[in-house]
Amino acid sequence: MNKKTIITALLALAACIPSFSQTSLSLPVWERKSVPAVILGRYVDREPGDKDKHPDFWGNNESLKGASPEITTDSVAGTFTFVWDICYPLKHNFVGWSVMLFPGDTVRVDFNKKAFEEYQTYNKETPRDSITTSKLQELWKKAIHIEGASFELPLPIHMKDMQLGFPREYATAHYHDTVDEWREVCWEEFQDVVKQLDSLDLSPEEREYQRMLIEQDYLRKLGSYTFSKNIWDLTKDPDSLAMFEKQFTFKDPHAPELTYYRNTLGFLACLKYYGFDDGKLYIQANGLEDSPLGRWFKELDEAKTVMAQAKANQPVDENELNALSPEFQVQIREVQALLKQEAAGNEGKRRDLPEGEPQEWLPKIVDEHKGHIVFVDFWATWCGPCRRGMKEMEAVKDELTERGVDFVYITDTSSDTNEWVNIVAQHAGDHYIVPKDKKNEMQIPEYDDAIPHYLIYDREGKFVKAISGWSGVETMKNELTKEIQ
Repeated sequence: MNKKTIITALLALAACIPSFSQTSLSLPVWERKSVPAVILGRYVDREPGDKDKHPDFWGNNESLKGASPEITTDSVAGTFTFVWDICYPLKHNFVGWSVMLFPGDTVRVDFNKKAFEEYQTYNKETPRDSITTSKLQELWKKAIHIEGASFELPLPIHMKDMQLGFPREYATAHYHDTVDEWREVCWEEFQDVVKQLDSLDLSPEEREYQRMLIEQDYLRKLGSYTFSKNIWDLTKDPDSLAMFEKQFTFKDPHAPELTYYRNTLGFLACLKYYGFDDGKLYIQANGLEDSPLGRWFKELDEAKTVMAQAKANQPVDENELNALSPEFQVQIREVQALLKQEAAGNEGKRRDLPEGEPQEWLPKIVDEHKGHIVFVDFWATWCGPCRRGMKEMEAVKDELTERGVDFVYITDTSSDTNEWVNIVAQHAGDHYIVPKDKKNEMQIPEYDDAIPHYLIYDREGKFVKAISGWSGVETMKNELTKEIQ
């Protein structure tokens, strides 16, 4: 058992200790460092026979390593522990609630399933105009108790239907809007929500953070301009949609009235949804790169470029690495050290990418297997269907290998390096990691930016078939058998 696993187990035991005081809400101090953040959780309404491991969570959370949390559970005691190896803030998204994590945080969570279901029912079934903040807070406090978080996410305030996914009548009403008209629709709603915020009894810290979230919601809606044209099959003509796409811009005359980019902590607002592209693109479009948050995004992008090289086991310029902020250097060097370690198993082989441009990689990889049928599996460590497909194919892999099928696995640098190394050891075949930003340059046949994605090549190296999504081991075996015969 390694040191980190031992620490994690001890932390899981610590989660059993009762906690009594709720941490007061305050904006966090963001200390730039690379230190794991920990969530210690427990179910407080357990009944005999309950076997819950941990609340469901989702999302490809944004971290420099692209890593997943290390999870320890005790289904008998009803405790769960998440350890995130991070070097900047990350939001852990449970289903229906979130915890904001900063490097070094230890957060305790008491979770009441039944009370949380009551909270969700009230939030979903009560008409939006009838929901009160006080009632939401009352139900929330019964459902979830958080101690030690740098900032407990505030409860939602009233939004119009735009928040709920663009109902058909709304999309129809705004289908013909120009990007300028759409921006004013979004801005009008933003101002309405700010007025609601001003009417709430909030601390200055709560108000500042809630304002950041509202601003990010405004940015998201601006970015949904073409989406609002495309849903409900309203856009029958691809040329019309292309016209709207060309029209779109984040350039905004209202930019001086926003605040999130004026402080590095505005990054918290950019974590509201899956990623923070809208916030970063807005900064770039409005010439705000020299703002505090704009400068930090630039530093992060530089670190991501170097990390992608390290994760793909490509040479990294030492001067370029040393120029990065120390917390980024720590994580990149950890990945480099891991990939230099000798493989723990002898099933799969870690392979370096061929020399040449990205569009040359796949043909060169396939060319190494002339005389064999090649089965290429595009996957990621965070993709459940991908992992399921790899596991189920093991039942027929030996038989197919004996009949001349070679297995090639390709992931990108969004995968967790620790998990990738472990999975390579379990699955025979050639394993590659490609830089995420180069993947689309590979010109993968019939690839639509979705995984798992499978390719079959014949014994002469000729492309035969692409299969998108895991369709079952028998289907895959049958497709490969066609080429064997």
